[in-house]
Amino acid sequence: MPFENEMTFVKMQNAGKEEEFHKLYEKALKEAEKYLGKEYPNIVVNDVIEKEKIKDINPIDGSELATFQLSSADTVKKALQTLSSSYRSWYAKGYTHRSMVMLKVADRLSEEKFNISALLAYENGKNRTEAMADVDEAIDFLRYYALNNIENQGFARFTGKGYDNEESISVMKPYGVFAVIPPFNFYAITVGMVAGPLTVGNAVLLKPSSDIPVSSYLTVRIMHECGVPKEVLVFLSGSGSIVGKQIVESDLVSGIVFTGSREVGMNIFRRAQERRPKPVITEMGGKDAVIVTAKADIKKAVEGVFRGSFGFAGQKCSATSLVYVEETVYDSFVGGLVERTKDVHPDDPRKRDTFLNPVVNREAFEKFKALVPEFHKYGKVVVGGKHVDRPGFYVEPTVIKDVQKDSDLVKNELFLPVLGVLKVKNLKEAVDEINKSEYGLTGGIFSEDRAEIQYYFDNVDAGVIYANRVRGATTGAIVGSQPFVGWKWSGISGKGTGSFYYLQQFLREQAQTIAH
Repeated sequence: MPFENEMTFVKMQNAGKEEEFHKLYEKALKEAEKYLGKEYPNIVVNDVIEKEKIKDINPIDGSELATFQLSSADTVKKALQTLSSSYRSWYAKGYTHRSMVMLKVADRLSEEKFNISALLAYENGKNRTEAMADVDEAIDFLRYYALNNIENQGFARFTGKGYDNEESISVMKPYGVFAVIPPFNFYAITVGMVAGPLTVGNAVLLKPSSDIPVSSYLTVRIMHECGVPKEVLVFLSGSGSIVGKQIVESDLVSGIVFTGSREVGMNIFRRAQERRPKPVITEMGGKDAVIVTAKADIKKAVEGVFRGSFGFAGQKCSATSLVYVEETVYDSFVGGLVERTKDVHPDDPRKRDTFLNPVVNREAFEKFKALVPEFHKYGKVVVGGKHVDRPGFYVEPTVIKDVQKDSDLVKNELFLPVLGVLKVKNLKEAVDEINKSEYGLTGGIFSEDRAEIQYYFDNVDAGVIYANRVRGATTGAIVGSQPFVGWKWSGISGKGTGSFYYLQQFLREQAQTIAH
């Protein structure tokens, strides 16, 4: 079967079924309520209830959504022992079987996609079109990786004769147990990080984000129902100080997949290597910049930057956080951006017309409040710069112009709806400034001059780059079309998710030779 992206909203919209989409979503919002207010167990073959608990909090109004287990050290140890002793039997089922199981999971998620996307509104505050696109991407990861595994025949190849009496083959085999530590901002990242190592025969310990544990829990249940053995996929909620520390340092963990902050990612990388070498695959955020040249279509640039900056309240590692604008169009661009942004206010993500959602939790909300007095040090606030006094975690979209090139706003990822605008003389200066950044995840340019676009593509140091992308200047990579990969401090492996290189990171090569 050929790979095809799910793209639910786009396909329904193109088919004239947009109203049907909204009716289905409204129904799903009601259905999602049945998952709230419950206590959920850990899953280590059987359900496990711990003495201590953690809470899933609703960013819409700050209420409690659900109760999860604070995993004990003993539970983590038992889980790792189970996984370590079971992964070989999962690998032995063969690449076709494993891939077909993952395709079945994708089909089940497709059947449940409205319910899961509605649940995300309650868990991480994502609006309906972004939530549906998120679930679609998860489905895409499952299908893409399964089909890639089949296409490559499990990554085994005959390698010929070293000597006349020998036959040799290269076989890619799983490492064993991968610990998966995903972020809150994309359900798809959780699913993709689990699907990758599982598809090629590893066992997986999932420590979900404490901000989207319900959707993660339900997905693990679906995977088990579709044929992933319970012995090779466990679900353990808990704190980084207990679960995170133990899985990073355990000899029973063969590799780690992490998406999150640079500080945590590098800490995991260093600690994981202390006892023996093991693969650590990370994506560690970015400080994603856009260039607007004098030859740009300013209307396109304004819309692309607006959507890239404030989609999901700036809580994307790909979010547009800096704009370098040529001085001759600086005022017109800033003026257009102010007009586009000033009447956009954060609201309940369950509402049909909401674009800007609340930030995910109290920690993010308090971080924004603490930064408010600092904004004037970065430059001049021309839009926003305040929190909203209402239940939940709502903050204004914030645009700061005349930002100094050496300011903290330029250097540090905030993961909030805060955009800095900087003036440059020309394209070369803009590219040079971007390349000084320690991050290198996504980027973009707005220019109607193909030579300028090519210069940018040839010289900018970032893993995912776009030209004239109105739907999101630096955001919205599509599985199979735009592999999502970080350079420099944004990632370790140099291989992207949703890419034909991704699965091989979870495999190690074995050369097998028979002499006769």
